[in-house]
Amino acid sequence: MTTAAIPEVVNLSETELGLVDEIKELGGEELLECIQCGKCAAACPLVLAGFSFFNKRVVQAILLGLKEPLLDDSSIWACQSCNRCVEVCPRRVNPFEIVQAMRRVAVREFALPTLSIEGLKSLYDTGHAVYLAEAGNTRAKVGLPEKPPSTVAYPEALKELQAVMRKTALADLGIIPMGEPM
Repeated sequence: MTTAAIPEVVNLSETELGLVDEIKELGGEELLECIQCGKCAAACPLVLAGFSFFNKRVVQAILLGLKEPLLDDSSIWACQSCNRCVEVCPRRVNPFEIVQAMRRVAVREFALPTLSIEGLKSLYDTGHAVYLAEAGNTRAKVGLPEKPPSTVAYPEALKELQAVMRKTALADLGIIPMGEPM
């Protein structure tokens, strides 16, 4: 006879209460308005993809002060910024901003998965986290301009994006250059 593993018990009196305040300070002001109704989870592509921490669970983990499990998991970096969660939230919690705030905490803690670092470097270099230059032919075949209406078509926008990114913690971490682009 095997014994089932006992789940880890969270003692709320010992949780990191500062995480809630930190998230609120970094853009998740409405965090405490969440009633855990699950509408955001029903609309989130990360649920279908099987990620451990989709928007509703990110909020739960923050409220429980579970900073380390959030930082150890790459789920917060998988958010596609579709904002479906924002559209369906009955309490106007803005789960997307809470996920973004948790990303800011991760940057402060140097808790970035390798793929995220590569995506951020690509974002700095091209204006896209993932960009395939050879996609131009495919776009043309379906009647679209060869270059998307983004930093690829507007190099001045890329320079502005790079200037903004150089003023963030990403430059301090060495993920992107601190000086002017070459």
